Amino acid sequence: MKKRLFSILLVLVMVIGIMPTTVFAEDISSGSSQSKNYGEFTDGEQILSDMIEKNGMYAHPRIIMSDDKFAKLKSHIGDDSVTAILLGKLRNEADRIMNTSVAQYEIPDGIRLLETSKRIQRRVAALALAYNIFEDEKYAQRAYDELVAACNFQDWNPRHFLDVAEMSTGFALGYDWLYNWMNDEQRAFIRKNLIEKGFNQIMEDFEDKPRTRTYRWYQDYPGDNWKLVCCGGLDLAALAVGDESDSRELASEILTYAYKEAYSFVRRAYSDKDGTYSEGLGYWDYATYYLGLHSSALISAAGTDYGLADFEGLRKSVDFIRYMSSNTPKSFSFGDDRDSRDTGWTVLLWLGEYLDSPDISAIRLKKIENDSFNYLDLLWIDEDKKSDSSIDSATDWGDVGASNASFRNTWDESGIVAALHVGKNEYKYHGHYDLGTFYLESNGERFFTDLGNENYELPNRLYSYRIRAEGHNTLVINPSKELDQAEGAECLISEFNSGNEAFAVTNLTDAYASSGAESVIRGLKMIKDKECVIIQDEISLKDNGDIYWFAHTKGQIDVANDGRSAVVTVGSEKMWVGIISDGGKFTVMNAEPLPSTLVVPNQTDNSEYRKLAVHLTNIKDAAISVACIPLKQGETQPSWTPIVNAISEWSPQTIKGDVNADGVFSIADVVLLQKWLLAVPDTELKNWKAADLCEDNKINVFDLCMMKRSLLFA
Repeated sequence: MKKRLFSILLVLVMVIGIMPTTVFAEDISSGSSQSKNYGEFTDGEQILSDMIEKNGMYAHPRIIMSDDKFAKLKSHIGDDSVTAILLGKLRNEADRIMNTSVAQYEIPDGIRLLETSKRIQRRVAALALAYNIFEDEKYAQRAYDELVAACNFQDWNPRHFLDVAEMSTGFALGYDWLYNWMNDEQRAFIRKNLIEKGFNQIMEDFEDKPRTRTYRWYQDYPGDNWKLVCCGGLDLAALAVGDESDSRELASEILTYAYKEAYSFVRRAYSDKDGTYSEGLGYWDYATYYLGLHSSALISAAGTDYGLADFEGLRKSVDFIRYMSSNTPKSFSFGDDRDSRDTGWTVLLWLGEYLDSPDISAIRLKKIENDSFNYLDLLWIDEDKKSDSSIDSATDWGDVGASNASFRNTWDESGIVAALHVGKNEYKYHGHYDLGTFYLESNGERFFTDLGNENYELPNRLYSYRIRAEGHNTLVINPSKELDQAEGAECLISEFNSGNEAFAVTNLTDAYASSGAESVIRGLKMIKDKECVIIQDEISLKDNGDIYWFAHTKGQIDVANDGRSAVVTVGSEKMWVGIISDGGKFTVMNAEPLPSTLVVPNQTDNSEYRKLAVHLTNIKDAAISVACIPLKQGETQPSWTPIVNAISEWSPQTIKGDVNADGVFSIADVVLLQKWLLAVPDTELKNWKAADLCEDNKINVFDLCMMKRSLLFA
């Protein structure tokens, strides 16, 4: 009998090894094959030499686009493809720009020229693309007019260097894509201003020369999205003009500095543990699309990106974006992000191309069909590679030692989705004091959400409501005028489990120790077959004190007479929220600072939000367990509610192998086990109790580890 069952296991291992895995666990060797193990490449002159060897002198276009790519786009004009839809949107955008005035030098907040720089970049890129595809010279002339207007600006506002980077990107694309339309005099004029207002300015930063402006984005360590935007934008410009005699020396120096800095930052910013980007989802988009421009330009111009984007953390960051978004898809907007922004971003087309994963690209293609447009779409769209829509992704995402976890019962918009955010409190790098915050969405409606960003110029901004813990879906302990979570506190996922009863646990003690906490444990659990999410906190204070539990919503909150439950209504959807632990009652509060909080004038108005709150007073030890269950049509309360178990009892259940009557595992069993094995880290497998398959039909821990190893190395 033992030999027979061991043979079954071997067959199962072999079957798992040949089966497809989740959507993003694909062959992603395309990008890495570009790198040739260059590592931290630092020689700009070598890049320019490679570029000239690949293309010849003065050969354009070479920045991401090429004659062949333009020809391929032209072939889709008038057909029924997504590319044709995009081309129609491009023509409409180019025609719209033709009816506007050229951009003016405007710094409305006294700090940033940024919107003007972005506007010029978008206009030049869209018009230059339209010229190359539709061959109408009016588009080229207007694009050139925008460049001339920027050349006549007094500067590109280097004191806020993002403005220079965005403008230089526009000049790189315009110079390269209009090169064959311009004459020598026009090209020289563009180069002269690019050198003066772009190249010379970034070299002052790279070499830390004395200057009147004070922002030192380059010297900052570990830095933020500026690293990829500034280095990427100026490297594009260097590649565009790097074979010209008046530009080559400076272009070479810029490539040397910028490549090295971008390469290093990629490996700091994208966690190789789970792909979490250090500044949240919104800044992931900004930083990563500049990384995409940078990498794509190097590959198109020099034949390789020298390993720039060949990093495991970047690969994994696709899962970070997809899993920390809802099914609609809208973001979990922790940190300096906007409330529930759309995450079907253009940069996913680049990642789909770089990682050779059509399933990544398919996310953006769907948004294009639904009337979204960005000129960048045309740089990376490739419908020849088809997504395998029959393959579905695992529904749970997280790991012990990671910064985030998310759960859903399905990828369909009708499903229920929840996520937990922890990590490190780093206010300087777009962080909020929001460790332990969560969001919850059901049937396409966001029931509990994050409020989003606060004005960067607000005095005492770090004490403002949207930044403090009280402005998030987390705990506040013994509130005062001081910060309500500790700056620099790092709290990670300490337990993670996938499956029908999936959960993540984190120890938040370090975040609240300065508030008088002795121990703070938070868990988020999803019971999928019951469509139930539980948020549970187990808290011990050093002395008796006050504890607040908050959850923000834009919905209507109706609290039951006994205060032990509430119904939240968003649109036509309703969710029952109940306190299933002993003690405590719900109240409804405005989304505004507590009386004990430092007064910060001119904060963003939060009147569209309300918050469901639990307030416990004069207490030392407490457990707060809240269950959230979507209500069906006509229901006023759910037909089932969960019982409370201590977080320490949220242990995984032993997986049983279901053997059919003929002694063979079913395909459904194989698929489920495969998904489970991919989601469970080895550290958790080791915690499982060994069980003898031959005695009680359970798979022991050794068998599980062997099957996972077979799956990973098949």
